[in-house]
Amino acid sequence: MNIAKPTGSDEHTSNTDGHDISPWESAGSTSASGQAFASSSINDEMDVDPIYADASHWMHSVSADGSERAESGRKINLTDIDLTAIEEDEVIPDKGTAHSLGRKLNIVLCGIAFLVMFGYLFIAGEGEQTINAFTSFNYAFLLLALAGIIIYWLLESVSMQLICNDLFRGFSFFKTNIVTVIGQYFNCITPLSSGGQPMQAYYYARFGLPVEHAMPMLLCRFIAYQFTMIVYAIIVLALRFNYFMQDLRPIMYLVAIGFVGGFVLIAMLLALAFAKNGIIRIVTWAINLLGRIGILKDPSHTLFEATKSLEESYVGIRYLLKRPALLIKVCLVTFVQLTVYFSLSWVIFAGFGLEANDYFTVVSCQAFVYLIASFVPLPGAIGASEASYITFFNYVYGDPSIVALSTFIWRFFTFYLPIVLGMMLTLMVNNENSYLSRMLRRDDVRMAFVDHRVPSKEERKKAKMDAKSAATAAAGTAAAGEATAPSGAAAATGEATAPSGAAADAKADAASRVG
Repeated sequence: MNIAKPTGSDEHTSNTDGHDISPWESAGSTSASGQAFASSSINDEMDVDPIYADASHWMHSVSADGSERAESGRKINLTDIDLTAIEEDEVIPDKGTAHSLGRKLNIVLCGIAFLVMFGYLFIAGEGEQTINAFTSFNYAFLLLALAGIIIYWLLESVSMQLICNDLFRGFSFFKTNIVTVIGQYFNCITPLSSGGQPMQAYYYARFGLPVEHAMPMLLCRFIAYQFTMIVYAIIVLALRFNYFMQDLRPIMYLVAIGFVGGFVLIAMLLALAFAKNGIIRIVTWAINLLGRIGILKDPSHTLFEATKSLEESYVGIRYLLKRPALLIKVCLVTFVQLTVYFSLSWVIFAGFGLEANDYFTVVSCQAFVYLIASFVPLPGAIGASEASYITFFNYVYGDPSIVALSTFIWRFFTFYLPIVLGMMLTLMVNNENSYLSRMLRRDDVRMAFVDHRVPSKEERKKAKMDAKSAATAAAGTAAAGEATAPSGAAAATGEATAPSGAAADAKADAASRVG
């Protein structure tokens, strides 16, 4: 039995066929993940996966060396895909696959941080007070906090899926959720969350999304997230900056640094969107200057990387600006997502029965902690996150033992839990015999019959016009049917009165006989 991938390009601006081509595809990038599925036949000598046997077809993807392998269930090397947006050495060492990115060293570092945080519970609360805080906590709020972090991940997946649907239709939300949690794992164990996006691109490619779509999608998500975060920061700073500035002036300066860094980034992206050549000239001048004074050892390589990043960012920001509806949707989802994330601390303190302070003050504290952690070059901003959290909430609640325990709970849900779950998912994805890998291969079968091409504007306009014409025709048919109904009723009335006329004739004939 032969099966081929449905015809149709997954492109996105107009080509010779009138279909859409993504701006990122215009450079001619390709990936093995986006190649057509090869036809194959099942015979008794094959080692057939039961999933494919149950589905009564056999699906493979073609790797760069021409061999066939299952798309999501098996490991692929980075040489099998064309990473057009990132360098191979930026993603993973040549020795292994994605899950081998310094995993052991990072786990040790996170384990040490966990032990230090656990020890701080008893140092800050003097042991007995910490035990009293444990016993007074309402553990039902742990479930509420767990629900909050799960909603946070789901909303992240929703944002990614909104962009994905505009670039590559048919990619499943199930796979997007897996990539989201894996991305959270690598964000936590790499400095400045630098490992999250490359690893997400890797696993998107593993799951069948071409890299020429995955990297732009992640870039657009980054831009929308940063923009929304800056808007959120403006709101909390406008309403609570003076409140904390009176007594926490030094740490509020750190908050201001984090805000300025994010604001400058967004301003540069907007400037790049409308004055790309000018921004590139400024960056080129600055890099050459740093090279001449000896700060940069290889200014030519730095200039190449900077120019490439600027070009990619230009395409990403222009893509979003040309789709305001998509940008607004993603930003609104992100705003709700950030609100859920910043509300976790309020839930935790509510578990201790501390509800005296208003909700917005607690959310503002959490947003300030986020701004400080955003520029700390350590995995998960270890140390800076805990210290700033303790400083703000000691000021708000003034109970060191409860604040220490709440810091531990908050850090568990936002840092250690993503590491544990992300690591488990990474191991399961890379285990071909795991149940998760089997589910992913089953979804590959579904994707083999999906046309991933996004319709062009002309096609969407024509489809709307056809639907409108069909609706008009249906309405006209219904109106014509209603117009003929009275004639039918009149005929029925005439037929009904016919017997009465016959009866009148019979009476007249009888009268004439009597006469």
